[in-house]
Amino acid sequence: MSVSNESMRTIHDGRAALSSTFLDFCIKIRNNDPSILPVCGEPFNISPMCDRVGIELADALLENTSVTYLQFSTEKNSKRSAEAMAKLVRAGKCLHHIRWGGVYERWQQRDDMLCCLLPAIQESMSLKELDICLPPFGGPSNLALENMLTHTQSLRSLKLIFPDGEIEDVAVAAVQGGLKKNTTLRELTLDFSRGAATISPILTILGDHPLLRSLCLCGHVINLTGLDTWLLSETSKITELDIHGCYPGPPVIGFQRLLRALARRPTLTKLGLRGYPLGRDEARLLGVVLRNTPSLHSLDLRACALGSAGFAEFAPSLYRDTSCNVLDMSENDLIHMGFA
Repeated sequence: MSVSNESMRTIHDGRAALSSTFLDFCIKIRNNDPSILPVCGEPFNISPMCDRVGIELADALLENTSVTYLQFSTEKNSKRSAEAMAKLVRAGKCLHHIRWGGVYERWQQRDDMLCCLLPAIQESMSLKELDICLPPFGGPSNLALENMLTHTQSLRSLKLIFPDGEIEDVAVAAVQGGLKKNTTLRELTLDFSRGAATISPILTILGDHPLLRSLCLCGHVINLTGLDTWLLSETSKITELDIHGCYPGPPVIGFQRLLRALARRPTLTKLGLRGYPLGRDEARLLGVVLRNTPSLHSLDLRACALGSAGFAEFAPSLYRDTSCNVLDMSENDLIHMGFA
């Protein structure tokens, strides 16, 4: 559900006065009126808005007890409306999931918004899931991000989106430092829009995380160095690994080392290698993984350029596996073998 149509006219026009339609909309929010609330599982979407509208809407949502998933952008918001949203995040008792995006003309603006909202996320006692778009460079928000990851109260699932791919060392250090001290996360997703070659420091420290069970790497991750170290760590709790590559693309550094490490991870229950080309050597290593992982119940090999020759390398291991009940090998030119 979005704030839209007639109730949004004042918002988009940026007028100082609040329309009666919008004020009625806020009353419905306060009263948990189901006619203006999203269906279960869908976010309540807030578009960029002027100060008075942002403050009024945040106050209304603070009294609402039905909205648990909030999606908003702050690229055109001023500090006052951002502070109102921060108050909502900090004090809201039913807010469990936030997706925070936006395309900013100035990196400094994004940094300012992060510095305003990250401390509120850190202090929230209800927030369980967070999807957040981050700048790649150094700035005051890096310290706020590290503090949030270190001291978050209730966060269980985190998705960090890096829209410009490669990130500077100072930003990597902030993420690394925060994750190293974090004690609440169970699931972590790192999403890169362009080739990222500097994430190994992040991966290598995750082996000591006390609770992290699931890792997802998305986008143009071309260097998996450090992931094998994490998987082989005696303290690692990982049971689910999902990697979304971008085929065709450049060769992936450390992919065979990753497969060898997976073969020594018998407690793995879910594995996704979508978009990573599996030549005959990689397919053969995957067969070893399947033979050595009796607990594996989900396998995603979409768009891995397998072909019949690659599939033949691990097919015997797959046929003998009686635990895997979710299998996807679509987009692999296996139509003539009975696969979509």
